[in-house]
Amino acid sequence: MNDKQIECFLEAGKYLNFTKAAQNLYLPQPAVSRYISGLEDELGVTLFIRENSRNISLSDEGSLYFNFFQRVHAELNNLQRMLTGNASTHIRLGYNIGWNVTPFLPKIVRECRQENEDFQISFECISFRDLLQAIIDKHLDAIIITDDYVEGKNELIRHKITSISRIVVYSEQIANFENIKSPADFKDYTFYMVDDPKVSALCQDIELIFRPYSFVPKFTSVPNLNTVFAAVENGLGVAVLDSWYQGIHHPGMHYLNLNIDLPISIAWHRSTISRSIDLLYDKISSFFDED
Repeated sequence: MNDKQIECFLEAGKYLNFTKAAQNLYLPQPAVSRYISGLEDELGVTLFIRENSRNISLSDEGSLYFNFFQRVHAELNNLQRMLTGNASTHIRLGYNIGWNVTPFLPKIVRECRQENEDFQISFECISFRDLLQAIIDKHLDAIIITDDYVEGKNELIRHKITSISRIVVYSEQIANFENIKSPADFKDYTFYMVDDPKVSALCQDIELIFRPYSFVPKFTSVPNLNTVFAAVENGLGVAVLDSWYQGIHHPGMHYLNLNIDLPISIAWHRSTISRSIDLLYDKISSFFDED
């Protein structure tokens, strides 16, 4: 067993495509197949269920070895970076566009700088979908995100830091806004949603929330959060968002608390080593533990 065999296996397991793995590793596709076949012979298991080089899937044993080798590979990279002094003091932190994090994040950044004068941080506010892709691709070093987006992502380390409330946001432009007292009062309004990979699951969650009120919400998907807000602000409908959403404080906007917790996590890639991330996580955890 050698590093090249494991590298080919991990790349093919990531994309489930021998041809794509070969392109990424700058190897001929037959060479990738040979490396993986050799690894299978040494392990005594079939790692992939093959139809052809472009249509493969991990076997049960393959999934176990993929997770194992991925962890080992990440830890080895971490150790090498630590020993060579390449652990960065600068953090690129991402969080959801539209979130108001000023009640806690500026205080945490100050505390990090007080403890480590070399601590540096920059921010990027993008959609949940783009946050997840950015951390997987290592364009960001850490993200603050709703827990459901990082569930099952074995390449990430994640820790729940707090929970926030789900709310229904509406404006004074919708009919009878002044009579809204409970979730049942949203029966006749359209619910605007961001169209992303989680939209179906989120719609199901919202349907369950409103089931006790004897109606199924009418959903409309739009490209991004700014479009959601524009629709709500102009009285076209309402939206289920979260209590960190800064738009609820705009003039003419209102919200109804659904009293349902939405877990929030901080996450980073397993292959990322940074004492600054450890420091940031410690300060965030302490803040919410004291809250």
